[in-house]
Amino acid sequence: MMRYSEQLALIRKFKSHAPVDVEGLANALGVKVSYANLRPETSGMIERIGDDRFRIVVNANHPRTRQRFTIAHELGHYMLHRHLIGEGIEDNRAYRSSCDGVYRNREIGPSQETEANKFAVSVLMPEHLMAEIRNNPNYNIPAAKARALGVCEHAYCIREGLDYEPKYAR
Repeated sequence: MMRYSEQLALIRKFKSHAPVDVEGLANALGVKVSYANLRPETSGMIERIGDDRFRIVVNANHPRTRQRFTIAHELGHYMLHRHLIGEGIEDNRAYRSSCDGVYRNREIGPSQETEANKFAVSVLMPEHLMAEIRNNPNYNIPAAKARALGVCEHAYCIREGLDYEPKYAR
């Protein structure tokens, strides 16, 4: 198994250009990624598949931007909460541990979910890439900037502290 410092170096390497290849990062860290037809309210899960091996399962029916965030979020659990994962963690659409899914992990609470969300944001939208996108005249609207980062416009606006008005509300 890779040392923690090596894992951090690998994460920094993957965060060097947009959009960050989160699936490649997971694989490089030794975490398998698979896609399955999960319940609509389930975004994904991380599960132990051996002594020191883990797998992230992503809802195949969710939009690609959500799938990318799910992978990054579950990697957050892997990096920060590996000792708490037990048999697994199932996260719903709000990225909260599910109490009624396959895995009922009572060790993961709101603070761990918030940490995993912050980890996901730091991987998908690191400040140096945000600055590059922000200062690039080719990306003149939030939707274009979000696409360049491989995230949804809403996530981009939250990260930038911008107001977001969904297209259907206009």
